[in-house]
Amino acid sequence: MKKVLLFTSLCFATLIASAQDLITKVPKNASVVIALKGKNITNLVSISEFENSKMGKMFIKQLSRKTEGAVVDLETLGINLSENFYYFMETQEGVFTHNFLVPLNDKRGFFSLLSEHQKEGVQYDGDFAYIVDDYDNMVTMWNNNTLLFTVSQEETDYDDVYGYDDYDYDYAEEAVDAAEATYPILSFDQTTYNFGTIKEGDIVEHTFNFVNTGSSSLVISDAKASCGCTVPSFSSEEIEPGASGTISVKFDSSNKSGSQSKTVTITANTENEVERLYIKGMITEDGVAEVEEVVEIVEDVYETEIEETVIESTEYDDSSYYNDDYYAEQDRKREIREAKRAEKRKEAMASVIEKAKATLTGNYAEGSILKNSSYLKSVGTGKDEATLWVNDFTAIYNDAIPSYFGSGYYGSNPYEMFNLERLYSGMSLTSKLNFDDTNASIKTSYTMNDEMAQYHKDMYNGKMNSNFYKYFNEDTMQGYFSVNTSTEGTLKAYPKLVDAMFEGVEKEHLEDFVPIATRLVSILLDEEAIAKVVRGDMLLVMNGIENVEVTYTTYDYDENYESVEVTKTKTEPIPKFILMVTSEEKEIFNRIMRIGIKEGAVTAENGFYQVEIPDAPFKVNMLFKDNTLLISNSKADITAMSNGTYNAKVSGRHKKLISKNSGSIYVNGKTITRDIPEDMIPNAYKEKLNYISDNVEDATFKVSKMKGNVLEGEMILNTPEGKGHKNSLAYFLNMIDALID
Repeated sequence: MKKVLLFTSLCFATLIASAQDLITKVPKNASVVIALKGKNITNLVSISEFENSKMGKMFIKQLSRKTEGAVVDLETLGINLSENFYYFMETQEGVFTHNFLVPLNDKRGFFSLLSEHQKEGVQYDGDFAYIVDDYDNMVTMWNNNTLLFTVSQEETDYDDVYGYDDYDYDYAEEAVDAAEATYPILSFDQTTYNFGTIKEGDIVEHTFNFVNTGSSSLVISDAKASCGCTVPSFSSEEIEPGASGTISVKFDSSNKSGSQSKTVTITANTENEVERLYIKGMITEDGVAEVEEVVEIVEDVYETEIEETVIESTEYDDSSYYNDDYYAEQDRKREIREAKRAEKRKEAMASVIEKAKATLTGNYAEGSILKNSSYLKSVGTGKDEATLWVNDFTAIYNDAIPSYFGSGYYGSNPYEMFNLERLYSGMSLTSKLNFDDTNASIKTSYTMNDEMAQYHKDMYNGKMNSNFYKYFNEDTMQGYFSVNTSTEGTLKAYPKLVDAMFEGVEKEHLEDFVPIATRLVSILLDEEAIAKVVRGDMLLVMNGIENVEVTYTTYDYDENYESVEVTKTKTEPIPKFILMVTSEEKEIFNRIMRIGIKEGAVTAENGFYQVEIPDAPFKVNMLFKDNTLLISNSKADITAMSNGTYNAKVSGRHKKLISKNSGSIYVNGKTITRDIPEDMIPNAYKEKLNYISDNVEDATFKVSKMKGNVLEGEMILNTPEGKGHKNSLAYFLNMIDALID
């Protein structure tokens, strides 16, 4: 193993020596790393080949339009497409930092992509230039050879996200947050005083009484009014919890008239840091409230005289709504929160900028990702076109969901009720993308800890029934889907897995999270007996298209133009399938079929059964043979299987794919395009479909059985030979060109 790591390290050292690869700017503690190998890709399809493709021309046309002709090809874009591109993510104390590293040839090319508004916002710091996007918490930073996008996502308080604390609801007032309880609380008997109507020049004084209902001493450091005509006074002495105090306010109405509203802002050591009081009233020349003229209204119809009515002036005051005690208090709290949020965003943005600078410098105390032996072992020699590496699932899981999604009995984070450390510690994932001459593939390796690996071995290391191959013809099939699990192993392992996951949950609360059926599995069921009914291995094969005569109901009109229900028939193409399931309980199957016959839902045919499916365009045929339950919608196929005349043909390639893996999917592109009825294809698309049919092969997806602690999955798309595609990446480009008008 040490030799492998040494060899891998030497490969990376050679890579870095030949060019200043951006991998050195990825820190050792990164949780996720994606690498896109520019040189490997451009060796498969050159830049000029891409530019001359239809997709490339469309891409460059859009760039040229956006930059008003500054970018005319990929070279003038300024990005070095022959070097490696990287994305990495860091997680630390609930903060996710996403970083995209792009190699540059000429920073002027990138600069030309910016809008005039963005160019005006560029800031400079030594060799660095950057743009700040406060809304998305993102920094775009670059120097002579590297472009970096850094985005920070921080776990946010519930109120910051949804703003539910902008208003105090009655039920919320009954609960006091534990953190808030440590602050002193200014509880006033009233926060608004209305002095009524006074004469211009009068002086009004009022005392606001309060009690410190908090759990610590209250200190008022300042009190200011919204204008010089209002003077507040207070005591600067500490007020102990439970003690009372006063704040006096004097208002001078000289040189004022009309409606008045004044605010007194109090600075104290409360949680909100500021509190507000309000005084309001009306000022007239003589101190008498204005009245409206007596109005006499005479109704013409009833000639009813209305008595004189004195109406107090209620001229609308825009500020009256906001001066109401309740809404004024909410506005005050909202302003405080907004100020705190703004300050928090400012601090966060400063942190993102510093992170971006540290990334571009690449001067990490712990070293780059090249010091991480797990990463070096996982990604190998770097010959792949792209790689994805995910490390430390437990840390990512713990930080993935903000605490406001799940506060409750088991803690602020909903994951706290799961034993993640036990089940997911030491887990990592690596995916590799490759474009070879004859196929494109994505291979993913999932490394588990010992306990989780054992659960997977028990559940997914089944045994495939070799009798399945008697009812399988690869020349006619369009594809298949196989599952190779162990019912007995699953029934034994799953309850253990659940118990391990909820190890820290008290037993009386377990039913809150675990379905009752899970508990019954471990208590009531006989795993071996159930495995005889359904062993766990099954195979679904799609066998092309079959034209089926379908009966349906519609409506016509008679000579009196009244609708009449009529039954008609039509021919529809129906995909044929055969589902095979291993079972040892033929007698149970036969008993179920006999019950179905008595109920009229099943009919017995020559050696098999036929089941009516409501509203389905076909009947389902069922046969039990060779410890296998066979289910098909093709009567011809099931008849041949019953009498032993079915023409089976399975190559070693398919037998290996089905039996050696815990699951597999195969799609035969040639037969799928061949079997599409011609009358279903619009004339405008026939030429394109013919091209596709002539240029497709097949695709496979497989999930291996456990090998040690590693579970592997791989998807492979094979490309046709002799069609002029020099490799699989060029194949995709050619296919896109053929389909673009």
